[in-house]
Amino acid sequence: MRLSKYIIASLAIALAMGCGMEPEPDGRGEMTGYRTGTVDDDYTSNGERGNVSISEINWAGSVRNGDFSHDPNDIFIEMQNKHPRPIFLKGWLLTVEAGFNADGLRQAPSYRDRAKRTYVLPPRENGRPMETNEFIIIAKKRDGAFANADFFIEDLEIPDGPFEMTLQDLDERLIDHIGDDRKLPFAGAWDGVTARSMERIQLIFNNRGNRDSAWHSYSLNDFDDGRRGEFHQMLRQRIDANYLQRTFATPGMPNSPDYSGNISSGTFE
Repeated sequence: MRLSKYIIASLAIALAMGCGMEPEPDGRGEMTGYRTGTVDDDYTSNGERGNVSISEINWAGSVRNGDFSHDPNDIFIEMQNKHPRPIFLKGWLLTVEAGFNADGLRQAPSYRDRAKRTYVLPPRENGRPMETNEFIIIAKKRDGAFANADFFIEDLEIPDGPFEMTLQDLDERLIDHIGDDRKLPFAGAWDGVTARSMERIQLIFNNRGNRDSAWHSYSLNDFDDGRRGEFHQMLRQRIDANYLQRTFATPGMPNSPDYSGNISSGTFE
């Protein structure tokens, strides 16, 4: 008898909730959805964590052929779309935070007061979305080694010391987080001869960008022959010809092979 009364009371409460109560909206006043990037929404898109990843960072600059002059300000950031639909990045937020003793972004004297800059991504140069699996380049200079980049941010700075980066979409959702402002850059270098980018290891799982084991330096060289030599030329095809001799990176292309041995990845070539 008591069980029957309990069931009847429960049904009455459920019926009252179904008839007289509306589900509460989320913080943006509507259910979470996607902007598909049309003329009606000014060609904007949002995302979800992991659907766009920061796949390469060239903080080490470029080296010009001939006089082999090093330009530490000729930098870029590469991203890849891992979502099964095209995405417009216009309006997304890229934050660069310097750690200790960084030169590019002035390090504040206190750990609690770190130098940080947030950049709003402009429209893509050709107006197109970022297609599925496509790599795009965000560069600083229009007249440097990466002059055919997809986006330009003229005041972009990347420290040559410890740094972190975060990528957020239009709704300020965290999409990707890489680096560690308590450690030196995980990979990449200007060694006095060549400038090499910091590339993310191509893993399907457990590829967290804030771990040093998830990154390696550009791994190929001019003296490589056979298939490695072919890769070396092909992967750098979006670098201006005046910088190819000593600027080693893969802007807008898949990353070079990982020979670090930190994590099993890539192929068995």
